[in-house]
Amino acid sequence: MDCITYHSARERAARASLVRFSPAVAAISDQMTEVRQIAIYRWSIGLASVPTRSGRVSAEAAHHFPSIGENMISLKNPRRLVSLTAVASAVALGLGACGSDSSGSSADCAKEYTIGFSHPVGEAAFVKALKLNIEKKAKENGCVDVLMDNTQANDLGSQRSTIETWVTQGVDAIVVFPVDASSIATLQKSAQEKGIKWLTYASPAKGADGYTGFDNVQSGKLIGEAAASFIETNQVAGKVTAAVTTLEALPDVKGRWEEPIKAITDAGVKVVSKQDCADQACGLEKTESLLRQYPDLRIFVGLNDDAALGAAKAFKNAGIDPAEVFIGGQDGALEALEAVKAGGSYKISAAIDMIDLAGDIVDNSVNAVDGEGETETQAAVVPATLDDPAKLDALIAQLQVK
Repeated sequence: MDCITYHSARERAARASLVRFSPAVAAISDQMTEVRQIAIYRWSIGLASVPTRSGRVSAEAAHHFPSIGENMISLKNPRRLVSLTAVASAVALGLGACGSDSSGSSADCAKEYTIGFSHPVGEAAFVKALKLNIEKKAKENGCVDVLMDNTQANDLGSQRSTIETWVTQGVDAIVVFPVDASSIATLQKSAQEKGIKWLTYASPAKGADGYTGFDNVQSGKLIGEAAASFIETNQVAGKVTAAVTTLEALPDVKGRWEEPIKAITDAGVKVVSKQDCADQACGLEKTESLLRQYPDLRIFVGLNDDAALGAAKAFKNAGIDPAEVFIGGQDGALEALEAVKAGGSYKISAAIDMIDLAGDIVDNSVNAVDGEGETETQAAVVPATLDDPAKLDALIAQLQVK
């Protein structure tokens, strides 16, 4: 009876290990319709009194395991290979009921893929949401397992260490937004020599097997145009000052600050601050300091939404009328989009189509491994403002991953 769905390559491999250890247990569990019956696989490692996922057990499960109680399964043989705990747990989390709509199973996969995704600013809200969407897309594919890097604050050492591990493991593809491309060039060479496909995120790179990103220049232009429009509409040229955040360690995204600086300057407003800043704490701290130094500061552009959200808090804490303030961010993070929807100082986010981007990361990687199909794409960047409430709501819905 072939009715169990295993949602990732890792889970299918884990079950294969269990089959080698105890074919009888695997065969019995495969014939059961209990959804994610965790206790079945944990039987082999002797964990007593393990609750089922649903809090109850089916008559079929009780038939196969007479010791099952109303809310738990009492298991025996506590000395049975504790080393299989990880295997059993991984498999148990991948079990599904017969007749489910899960998109993939081992029978559906002509090939299985393991992809590593590395981003240097993992603490950013947008990146956290992106990772969730990538995992969702991989699950929908059914034949893709995604490994996530936990690098934060542009820590090159952390990023190198993670990628080195993936190269050693022999994953199928690596998608990376490098802290410093030259510093991981040897890793790219090692990976590609082993047959691992090397793709980049955010901007293309020499010798890469693919690229998934978005137009950073267009993102900056959208913010710059909105800021210039605010300056003209409110007739504040020469009366206020502006601040723009940068991230010089990532020159490939410089369009995010160069375009707004040009547009704001051309509109007649002086940019008094250009500083690296990519998180809320930094945005808050720098804006508070700038407001003390420049009381006429009314325009703030973040290279991402996190910096801009921090600035919004600083303006609010200072008691400045939100109608007098223009704050623009980039990426389309959930908190930022909600701030735009609420009205006030946060006027716009140059939002990346999250579903587009996550899907491209998975699809481009698979295509690179297979040697066919598109491997270089850019997700759309759109203005999220109150001028188009329907679009704003749609972008917010993309980020509410379930």
